[in-house]
Amino acid sequence: MLARAFALGVLVILASAGAPANVNVSRLPGLQSSPAVAIDPSDERVLVAGSTSIEEGTMRIYSSTDGGITWSSTTAYPPPAQRLQSCSSDAGVAIAGDGRQYYSFGRASPCREGAPQRVYVISRPSASAPWSRPVQVAPLAGALFDDKPAIAADTSPVSPYRGRVYVVWTRATRAGTLSVRLSRSDDGGRSWAAPIRVNRGGIQPTYAALAVARNGTVYVAWDDMGEFGIWIARSTDGGATFHDQRKVASFVAVTIPHCGAGIVIPAQPRTCVNANPSVSVDSSGGRYSGRVYVSYARTEFRGRQAAYVAIFDARLRRLYADPETGEGRPIAPRSAAKGADQFWPESTVDPVTGTVWACFYDTLGDPARRRAFFSCTLSRDGGATWARPVRVASVASDATQRNASGHYGVYQGLAAASGVAHPMWTDTRDVDALGEEIYTARLSEADVASLSRS
Repeated sequence: MLARAFALGVLVILASAGAPANVNVSRLPGLQSSPAVAIDPSDERVLVAGSTSIEEGTMRIYSSTDGGITWSSTTAYPPPAQRLQSCSSDAGVAIAGDGRQYYSFGRASPCREGAPQRVYVISRPSASAPWSRPVQVAPLAGALFDDKPAIAADTSPVSPYRGRVYVVWTRATRAGTLSVRLSRSDDGGRSWAAPIRVNRGGIQPTYAALAVARNGTVYVAWDDMGEFGIWIARSTDGGATFHDQRKVASFVAVTIPHCGAGIVIPAQPRTCVNANPSVSVDSSGGRYSGRVYVSYARTEFRGRQAAYVAIFDARLRRLYADPETGEGRPIAPRSAAKGADQFWPESTVDPVTGTVWACFYDTLGDPARRRAFFSCTLSRDGGATWARPVRVASVASDATQRNASGHYGVYQGLAAASGVAHPMWTDTRDVDALGEEIYTARLSEADVASLSRS
């Protein structure tokens, strides 16, 4: 194994014969979790990422200007003097076509049960500029709290809404009802439109995700944990209204009340793994341009988790439906057939090549289903077929070991451009010295082809 230190901090790159070079992005003591990452569409060397810095009481921001080889770090706001003065979660990142960077998160102050959490966005005009002060996206207006924001920018040169930025989240009312809300900004995140409701009906919608197509259509997917299913809807008027709501997938009821449609698995014993829908759209202008992909985890027979993808055309008509369920298809059937778990999946579409990427934790090779390698696969034919998944992490993570938190957060990060993907995940290899860290790697389409044959 090779180790190389860079002048920027104590960055360590690790490489092994079975995985691409692994980069420790966070390099911080204490638990980091739930990363997100985005690539600048005007300069693919520029990336921005983030994670929840639980023990600091703030959000971490990571920046790279050399294609993810080295990273600098700062915070979304100064850490509080006392840990429980503030708590934040759910990093979201986006970069507009003009290079402006955005970072969304939820924050409650003080940090206690029942404290109202609000959604905030910070931004900056370029990778070298300072970040703005946090801007609250929408007043609670009598609501109990806002949760799990996600953010996306319209970067298409042919979209009538180019430059518009969208934030989507779940809002809880004092009556206990939940809904998916969306707001938009046309002035670089300085102000936000009044939020509109995305979902029609439902019981417990959460884990909302969004993506923007080449023509400006906005797609939002979410997990309704009360109805045991995933749904998707689209907006063709720049996020003013949503229509064509469709069911993506149905789940069997799981007898763990606090898990919804999720379950506890050996690799994550102290919390639930859930469907975690991720929506992406092909904006490449190529053969499959406009195609929509929703990846998710499905609880299989005997309580195993498996990574799936559902595919739709631009009007949300289903493609490549599974012949048995009429819904999505498994991404990694070989792992599932061998009794492994694939959990916390993420997907994205390369806006240049149109290649679809999907990454997830995979316990393949461990009969106890505890040691998980973050792994990735891809499809070059619009999701019809998928390459054999390859391990991106050079070391397995084990959330059951001493000093580990017992979970990996609620999602991981993935971005791709020009044939290169940048997966980002929570990793336990440094748990004794630093806690759980955020790692990344550069994975090319050629890498996947080569590693799939080995």
